[in-house]
Amino acid sequence: MGTRVRFDGGSCGINTVYRLKRYQILHSGCRAFVKRTSAGGGLIVVGGQNWAMTTGSLTEALEDTLGVFEGSGTPRTTSEVAAALDLGRRSTYDRLERLVDYGHLETKKVGASARVWWRPRSTERACRQRELAARVRQQEAAAALGRRALEGCEVDDLMTEAVGRVVDVLDTDYCAVLDFDADTDEFQLRQGVGWDEGVVGTATVSAGATDSQAAYTLASRDPVVVEDLATETRFSGPDLLTSHGVCSGISVVIGPDDDPWGIFGTHATDPRTFADHDVTFVQSVATILASVIERRRDERALLVQRERLAALANLNRTVHRIIDAVVDRSTREEIERTVCEHLAATDSYEFAWIGDVDVATDAVDLRTEAGIEGYLDGITISVDPDDERSQGPTGRALLTGEMQTTEDIGAADDHDPWRDHVEEYDFESSSAIPIVHGDSTYGVLNVYADRPNSFVGEERAVLGQLGEVVGHAIAAAERKQALMSDELVELEFLVRDIFAALDLTDDAGGTITLDHAVPVDDEEFLVYGTATPDATDALAGLVAGLSHWDSLTVGEDGDPVDVRIRLSDSPILSAVASCGGYVDEAVIEDGDYRVTVHLAPSVEVRRIIDAVEATYPTAELLSRRQIDRAGDGHREVQRWLGTDLTDRQQAALEAAYHAGFFEWPRDVDGGDIADSLDIASPTFHQHLRKAEKRVFESLFDAFPPT
Repeated sequence: MGTRVRFDGGSCGINTVYRLKRYQILHSGCRAFVKRTSAGGGLIVVGGQNWAMTTGSLTEALEDTLGVFEGSGTPRTTSEVAAALDLGRRSTYDRLERLVDYGHLETKKVGASARVWWRPRSTERACRQRELAARVRQQEAAAALGRRALEGCEVDDLMTEAVGRVVDVLDTDYCAVLDFDADTDEFQLRQGVGWDEGVVGTATVSAGATDSQAAYTLASRDPVVVEDLATETRFSGPDLLTSHGVCSGISVVIGPDDDPWGIFGTHATDPRTFADHDVTFVQSVATILASVIERRRDERALLVQRERLAALANLNRTVHRIIDAVVDRSTREEIERTVCEHLAATDSYEFAWIGDVDVATDAVDLRTEAGIEGYLDGITISVDPDDERSQGPTGRALLTGEMQTTEDIGAADDHDPWRDHVEEYDFESSSAIPIVHGDSTYGVLNVYADRPNSFVGEERAVLGQLGEVVGHAIAAAERKQALMSDELVELEFLVRDIFAALDLTDDAGGTITLDHAVPVDDEEFLVYGTATPDATDALAGLVAGLSHWDSLTVGEDGDPVDVRIRLSDSPILSAVASCGGYVDEAVIEDGDYRVTVHLAPSVEVRRIIDAVEATYPTAELLSRRQIDRAGDGHREVQRWLGTDLTDRQQAALEAAYHAGFFEWPRDVDGGDIADSLDIASPTFHQHLRKAEKRVFESLFDAFPPT
């Protein structure tokens, strides 16, 4: 039934946490309050008194019971002792057990359920007393550490006290707390006593299964006892032990089997045989350490959770403020500056900057920053995949179009090209968010925090959406500038023999003219134009050969005939439309394709050039010039309408006009146009009626009847 521990003496208010699988705890003859803990299967002992397993005097009842043995070593059964005392068997058994606790008797089980008791010889009794005294010291040390644990002392302070007490109680030479690092597969000597100066905090031990006593202990999960390291065959002696002349020792796991924290061990320079209670004592100390470590982990996790929730709430408020603020900003520069300033002003983030790519050098240029000035001075970030400076978060975000986060900057390899520079700052984590709208990438937003693991979960999702919000705001600002600007930038491109460039064999004769593109949504367009009869087959070949040209509708009569092409994910139209520009003219004549694009002066022309060259690699930029919008009558009307109509209303009105809905007799009916716009017929008519109403309202307001 295990060893009993009796609490005698004055009260000391013991509160401790330690492993007591083999003990029943008695308080003045009664069991003390015991509660099992979650950490390592330990027990909490609440209340109690000074622990003693010997006593200088016995009660009269115990003296009478001991007298039955008359100083001899002859074993007696419980029934024999009960008969001699004229006492009940249960009461006799309790007295005998108490005499065993005090070291006056020995006992063992015989047969199926019987037990015999005898009085040991003086030598045996002396050994027993020494063993009990050793246990008392061990239990007192464990109790003291348990009290310190419950008082809430720091983990390293408790470790320092633990190694000192274990060396003192077991009379060993060294004691160590080894912290296991799964990433490096090593132990680090976190705390210890007896080791050479400078070893604690720097020494490491391999965690390979047979490389060391610590590694073997971690693999087996059971306490490991070594009597002579020189003859040990289960594992090798690591330098930490052999260089200090270690011969014997005990090591146990700190923490639960499924999530061990490390190893606790004590060692001696002479061969030693350790008793079971020595091993139990070392295990109890490890369990106390595990309980404190687990509590600190829980506290840190709770603190991190609170910080994360606060950061998320702060971020949501900031994003709403950013959205409200950028609506009133008329230029891209104002939008970008507003975003960075709002983020850097929060308690959650330290620094924010926005950059975009210089296509001539493949380098990332700083556009604006807030929170810290000069962070990027002397720093080069590339988007060239062959350059190691493109492998950081910013480069990867621009190359992949996906958000990139670094949760521990100090340990991240992707910051190595700038390691010396980064270490001058206290940033713990960072996030690089692409600023996108449709197929257009306007740059990358970088945000830095002094918290590790800042950009996970909902916080990451909200920041990712912020990139889209900023991209949409920039696109809207550029479209507005394009509508309001009196000057335009005109780009003229030429693709010679487009059919050969696309590996098409159709007849390249005739003329194809694409007059107008109506955006159906962010990714789809209806393009209206004409084709001479000898060019319709070639146009059909283009639709078949270009992946983003989805379908072709050709009119029945006329020379040239009306044509309508449906495009999806058109790189050129999407890029031009996203910045408020338009294709002024697109003509294929005798196989050569000529495209003219008009843009606001504020638009980054390189984005459009890249889009054209990506679609048609042989395209040539024939001219780039500044023109006056005056005299471009029908575009002026479109600009005027664009300020009054929603996108859907304008699309419905333009599609109806170019499809011949307003001709008489009508070339098409409303259902045909609705189908081309992928909307229901009633929806089309609703958009059209509202558009017509706004057009006439604007017309009459501008030119009131006299």
